Amino acid sequence: MISRYRRVLIALDASEEADQVLEAATALDPRGADSYYVTTVIPPMISGISGMDGASFASTWPLQDMEAEISREITDSVRERVARFGISPDRVTVLFGRPAAEIHAYAEAIKADLIVIGSHGRHGLPQVMLGSTANAVLHGAPCDVLTVRIRG
Repeated sequence: MISRYRRVLIALDASEEADQVLEAATALDPRGADSYYVTTVIPPMISGISGMDGASFASTWPLQDMEAEISREITDSVRERVARFGISPDRVTVLFGRPAAEIHAYAEAIKADLIVIGSHGRHGLPQVMLGSTANAVLHGAPCDVLTVRIRG
């Protein structure tokens, strides 16, 4: 079977379960898609922090250094993970912001045919309390979305 998907955006988090998403995405076509793109979105730790007068002091805040270090660690981890699945590490992009919005924008920028994202399958109150990135990506995506049920 030849896949109709030629630009596949794989949206990963930094968890061990990300391998399940990579397995599903790379199994779509045994010969592989022409182009896999991988993104991880890190919600900014320092957004909205401001002083008493409303002026932002995030640029001097110690969290800025922590955010940069977390970004480096996550980028390295995701690059190592995707390489095990035959995806070039230079296809990894780490973004900052609201995950669904950043995934939508990146999918549009690369003209993705498909977004592959993991879902824990939470329903009801846990989904409301924790939010559902997969659900938010599904609604408003510029292309097809494949949600991979995370086992375990």
